[in-house]
Amino acid sequence: MKIRTIRLLAKEGTSNIYKNKLMSFASIMTVVAALFFLGILLLIAINITTNIESMKRDLEVTVFLNVSASAFEREEVVTYIEQQQTAGVVAQYRTESKEQAFENIRSELKNDDLLKGLTVENMPESFYIKLTNPAFSDNFIEKLKTFSGVNADYGIGYDKAELEKLEGFLKIFNFVIMALLVVLMIIAVFLISNTIRLTVFARRREIEIMKYVGALDSFIRWPFIVEGILIGFIGAALSFLLTSQAYTWLQNVLNSILISFRLTTLSILEFGPVALRIFMVYSIFGIIIGGIGSLLSVRKHLNV
Repeated sequence: MKIRTIRLLAKEGTSNIYKNKLMSFASIMTVVAALFFLGILLLIAINITTNIESMKRDLEVTVFLNVSASAFEREEVVTYIEQQQTAGVVAQYRTESKEQAFENIRSELKNDDLLKGLTVENMPESFYIKLTNPAFSDNFIEKLKTFSGVNADYGIGYDKAELEKLEGFLKIFNFVIMALLVVLMIIAVFLISNTIRLTVFARRREIEIMKYVGALDSFIRWPFIVEGILIGFIGAALSFLLTSQAYTWLQNVLNSILISFRLTTLSILEFGPVALRIFMVYSIFGIIIGGIGSLLSVRKHLNV
């Protein structure tokens, strides 16, 4: 196709939007509405998945040494933990000395009578370890049990049941989100295609006249495809702006609620880091649906 012909078709497709302002506006608003709900659903999915992954990473392996553990036995455990940290298995760890453990119990009980017979020397030293990936937990814990200084029977704790619940919930949630996205995409395709079909139907006489005077199908079809692509992109851009404003407002409200309930481990993500990804999804979806909707709608009126 010649460059001059491409320019002519692009110009014709662009001018058609202005000539048919009412139908073009209806098509753009359909794109805006469909992509807005699609984007909100995607942002909800991203937030829930991110928070669950963060909760999984925050689970700690707790290791208690035997009360009678020697300095050498303690150093064995510390050396192993630091080796695993260098290897990328352990993200970070902290220790709690006998003195700290005793003070923690005293502050929790708030009654010295309950502490009779309990001294600093009766308290075990402990380690609180965060892993880079929960999948490393089994091998990591099994190795810890082999150290003589570790209380292998009751001294290692890891809330694996909680982890399994989170993983199970995440699988179910991802399945539900994917199903909702498929349904929403089908609805969006149907709505956008039908709205563009109305635009084409309103100009069916124009198409028939062009066909009768010998215009090629491609020459008739391309201005409508360009029009659909532009409608899709304009709708995507407007929907992105609407989504960013709505999400920013919602983010501030929800973060305030989480802080008021002291749920500081949960947070709503900033829009900035995901903005480009959302805009790309909007643009690709809008352009494809707009182009396909126009192509399918005009095809029927070419058979005259």
